[in-house]
Amino acid sequence: MQGRGVQRAAVAIACLFWAAPAYSQGPSRIATTADALTTSPIFFHGKQIAVRRGVVQQDRLWRLADTAKPIFVFWKDRPSLASDSEIRGEFWDVGRLQRDDPRFSSVDFNQVIEAGWHGEWPPRDHVFVLLGATAAESPLPADPTLRAVAIAPEHYADRAVTLVGRFRGVNLYGDLPQPVGKGRWDFVLQSADGAVWITGMRPRGKGFDLDTGARVDTGRWLQVTGMLRHTGPLTWIEATAIALATAPTETSVEITVPPAPREIPPGVVFTAPIAGESDADRSAPVRIQFSRDMDPKTFRDRIRVAYTGQAPAGAAQAPPAFTFRYNEGTRSLELRFASPLDRLRTVKIDLLEGISSAVDNQPLAPWSLTFTTGG
Repeated sequence: MQGRGVQRAAVAIACLFWAAPAYSQGPSRIATTADALTTSPIFFHGKQIAVRRGVVQQDRLWRLADTAKPIFVFWKDRPSLASDSEIRGEFWDVGRLQRDDPRFSSVDFNQVIEAGWHGEWPPRDHVFVLLGATAAESPLPADPTLRAVAIAPEHYADRAVTLVGRFRGVNLYGDLPQPVGKGRWDFVLQSADGAVWITGMRPRGKGFDLDTGARVDTGRWLQVTGMLRHTGPLTWIEATAIALATAPTETSVEITVPPAPREIPPGVVFTAPIAGESDADRSAPVRIQFSRDMDPKTFRDRIRVAYTGQAPAGAAQAPPAFTFRYNEGTRSLELRFASPLDRLRTVKIDLLEGISSAVDNQPLAPWSLTFTTGG
């Protein structure tokens, strides 16, 4: 039994780290907080979100009020704002976009970068926008639903609540951006477009014994009673009772939202040395910069380096040995060679099929770079 418990824990941990790509299993919109948006922007990047926060006008720009980092709001239609409104729209991290991205040709980012980053294009994780934003009146219920807790946890913090939602294991479907880290039985409860962590109790009781690391156990409806805790971007329930439940008749106020635009495939935007260079530094690393954040794991066994053309007498026949490293901050791949490249040799670097972007697994088309070393 002890070995089985260790095995289940290992599965749970593995599933937690691999949960992010499973967005297709989650809701089309995510009810969340402004703190969560600014703390985990890559999780929400390109997604439809709903957030309950006031808005203020700054010059001709609108932004969410009192946020740790600026979140500018571009309205779909000028709304009539009420004190209990929630804001809905597509969340984008400006620093992860390119100025000439054709999907945003109708959006004027000049005011945003002037107000948000002193006129310079911002780095990632610092300046954000909500595009196609709408406001909807959404009063909070006296007895909280799971969605109300997800979007306004501060309103119910430090009080006993009873929530009904689907068991989602240890974040097996990527409903939440980060773990709560309170105990070995932590699991996610989800309903409509909201989700919350449950801690303090193993998900079992009369008629059920659920494995937090097994997708086969997900989808069961549970009723959880406990104390609601909220700190910064994290919200969780310290459970005191768990029981089986049935799906509620109504789980949220729903609207129809358009799908988020599909990300364009990644491409190479810069290399050093440049393509066709005839006097490349033999000892310098090769750098290849991409237009999108890339998945570092997909580079393994998909980079090929070789000498081409006529080889001088006595030149090495074997391809040059190299190591590689992906730099997330600059979106660049760096190749370093075990020894200086041969003199006056043509070098070809191929990026093979199977390399993809980080967020949505868009494939990089097979690509090559050719240059000649100096004497």
